[in-house]
Formats: sequence, structure tokens, C-alpha cells
Amino acid sequence: MDERKKIVEDVDKDRRYAIDAALVRIMKSRKVLGHQQLVSECVEHLSKMFKPDIKMIKKRIEDLISRDYLERDTDNPNTFKYLA
Repeated sequence: MDERKKIVEDVDKDRRYAIDAALVRIMKSRKVLGHQQLVSECVEHLSKMFKPDIKMIKKRIEDLISRDYLERDTDNPNTFKYLA
């Protein structure tokens, strides 16, 4: 049972990195993008590897904002800007 739990944690960790990489790659090429477009493009990119959870993508976006990779637009909070 412990081994199975460890495998699930490792898979979740790998998926977090994959989602972060896809989000940064998309934003690096687009610079400014709306929330819905960003999520849908991320799902499209990652659907070849696994079916990403929308809640996980939202959490990863917030994490990238806290790590100063992205920022919300001051005029429109549904729009993100690439910083790094």
C-alpha cells in the first residue's frame, strides 16, 4: 500500500512539472493571454501525455504568479502577462 501511495505522489509531482512547463511555454510565446484560452491551450498541449485536471491547472497558474513567472493584468483580472 505504501508503494502505491509513493507512486501516486511521484506521478502527481511529475504532472505538476509538466503543467508548469506547458503554461510557461504557452505564455512565453503569447506574452498576454486570457484565462480560458490559457487553460484550453494547456489542456490541448498536455492531452497527448495525460488528461490534466482543470483545478490542478488553476493551482499551477496561481503558483506561477506567486513565483513571478506570470502576473494578472491590473485592468482585467482574467488576463495574464508573462514576466520571466
